[in-house]
Amino acid sequence: DDATKVEVKVTSLSPLSERTEGGEKCRTQRIMEKTSSEGQTGGAGGVSTWDAFLRAEQNWSRLKSSEAFSYDTKRLGQKVQDGVPPPPDFVTDDGGKGNPRCWSKLREQGAMAGEDEKALDYDVVVCGGTLGIFVAVALQLKGHRVAVLEAGKLQGREQEWNISMDELLELVELGVLSMQDIDDAVKTEFPGCRSGFKNREAPTKGSYFENGIGYECFTPDVLNLGVAPGVLIKNVAKRFEDLGGTIMEKTPLKGVVVSESLGAAIDLGEEQEPITSRLVLDCMGNGSPVSRHQRYGMKP
Repeated sequence: DDATKVEVKVTSLSPLSERTEGGEKCRTQRIMEKTSSEGQTGGAGGVSTWDAFLRAEQNWSRLKSSEAFSYDTKRLGQKVQDGVPPPPDFVTDDGGKGNPRCWSKLREQGAMAGEDEKALDYDVVVCGGTLGIFVAVALQLKGHRVAVLEAGKLQGREQEWNISMDELLELVELGVLSMQDIDDAVKTEFPGCRSGFKNREAPTKGSYFENGIGYECFTPDVLNLGVAPGVLIKNVAKRFEDLGGTIMEKTPLKGVVVSESLGAAIDLGEEQEPITSRLVLDCMGNGSPVSRHQRYGMKP
């Protein structure tokens, strides 16, 4: 399969007309260039165009060539360590850092918390709606005041999610999904998956095990359903709003300030008022700025 043998040289964000060595388009490029650019979204698997594939290749190359470094965040007062600057303060409990408007609102509402348990804007703010919306519904059903923040539009990707029926039924038991939601969203079903694990690259004819280069197994009823994320998320988001939940689309986070005694305030930029909450949940996935802050210096 020439789709698995093509080597893509990426030096910058390449246009869709990028060609492989030799000038001919490979099968992968021909297929992906026919993919509609509509319905693209953020998150893992959210984009499926050739241009997005090249960007992913560039990011992967950058990650592989990067070098990990050490930075001890417990060594207070020493900003630069061995020539390494401190991480950006995306999440901070230092009253001298973060957006002053966040601290001001948090202190103002925190002063009323003793008289009013609902002094803060929300009980829980879920950051990242694609998967976070499911958590948000479960929390809203328990009587909490919940808001979901999504940097873009809250919509599912074009590519199906793979999941098992047992996992979907657990969400039905929690009240997050209904059986009708499952019927609407399930588009493909198959007995199971063949899982192969290589321990080295080599030309093969037959199975990995027969060639002595790895192992294979069949996993029945595991990830054997293909569900349409767009359908599922649309239904769950409507249920969340019907329950009184708040969805804020096109609202990227700028930072979070935390007070152990008061709660947290989320910086939404200079044009929007900060929002406060007793709890902030990070559901933003591998691109989360909170995760980048936490793993500063470490390769994933």
